Amino acid sequence: MPHRAASASQSASSAAAREEALQQHLLQLEPTVSAALAARRPLLSFVPGLEAQFEADSAAQRLARFRLLGLIAIVIVNLFNLTDPIMLPDIAAEALRIRLGIVTPIMAITIAAMYIPRVGKWREWLLVLLILLAGGSLIHFFTRGHHPNALQYHSGVILIVMFGSIVIRQRFWFALGANLLLFLIYCAAIAGLAQMPPEVRFNSGMVLFSAVVISLIANYQMEYDSRRTYLQTLLQRIEAIKLQRSRDELELQAKSDPLTGLANRRYFDSRLNSEWLRAQRGQEPLSLIYLDVDFFKAYNDHYGHQAGDECLIRIAQAIQQSVQRAADLCARYGGEEFIVLLPQTSMGSALAVAEKLRASVEATRLRHQYSEVADQVTVSCGVACMIPESGTGSAQLIEAADRALYAAKSAGRNRISGFADTAISPVG
Repeated sequence: MPHRAASASQSASSAAAREEALQQHLLQLEPTVSAALAARRPLLSFVPGLEAQFEADSAAQRLARFRLLGLIAIVIVNLFNLTDPIMLPDIAAEALRIRLGIVTPIMAITIAAMYIPRVGKWREWLLVLLILLAGGSLIHFFTRGHHPNALQYHSGVILIVMFGSIVIRQRFWFALGANLLLFLIYCAAIAGLAQMPPEVRFNSGMVLFSAVVISLIANYQMEYDSRRTYLQTLLQRIEAIKLQRSRDELELQAKSDPLTGLANRRYFDSRLNSEWLRAQRGQEPLSLIYLDVDFFKAYNDHYGHQAGDECLIRIAQAIQQSVQRAADLCARYGGEEFIVLLPQTSMGSALAVAEKLRASVEATRLRHQYSEVADQVTVSCGVACMIPESGTGSAQLIEAADRALYAAKSAGRNRISGFADTAISPVG
């Protein structure tokens, strides 16, 4: 169970780190997004960093769309097997073999390959392959068939062009390449088609060319609109991140001591009351460490207030680094007074943490030649622990820790002391 909890905590921390990195990246993109929205050039591609983010945000949705429409395309292509005996009676068997033995398997394999991450990034090229395969096979059938109805199949090429550009919505440049290649293949295939008079060939080519142009215009507009909408959405997302960070900053300022960065007294008192009630409900121990910098007034008087502030900052850092649990809370409680809240902690464990804090401050080796206990900055610590009973208040815990701190000072300072008074239910 502890291992599982640790793993969950690490996973949560990793997710938080990834989210923070993503937010930082998006904030850095803000000028680029604004510039792209203001630009008058066609929005068919972004600068590399923004294009990568666009792909990351849209890849999953596009892949899902392509997979679904790819399956629909397979069904539509094979529906022609029903009309081949009527439209292509002389090559119906050949058309069936090609569709079922070549076209359909290749389309199915291509769609399945999109589920593979390394292959999925080539999705646009794979779509070009599918368009050319479907259109090329249809062109092959109506140019091979000699029945008069065979020529009606050229309209199917128009459907394929529209399907790729408008329904699947290939990226514009890929749609342009696929459609032009398909048009050239079509023109080359009908150039020497005897059963199609020259004027019919010209008209058929013009019809397909018109379909290509119309489809590309529609594709271009959809691509432009989707990218512009993405930029607007991304900008809103960035603004939301900035707003949330501003709120977080204001909330942090309301909770924090401006000098040390630790929690301030107001926030500490609020947390103490909450933890007191929680411990009361669960009948769990709640511990408190009260710290006071030894002879700090003498330090301030002789070294100056700026040095005094720097001293408090160093002590706060030492305290924070010594308290590892997320549930614990370190706060600046007064001028040179600090306080540490330790939920679900026994007296023995709290005393160990207090000694670690005391030693950590001593290890900073801040010179204090005016101290009466050492030639460096030290702290005295009072420790109290209680299991809150009904009808009691958190002020009792602070009072107990304060008494313990007084005892530590009376005993010579630079030491810790635990409060033990059965009248207020200490926990050993």
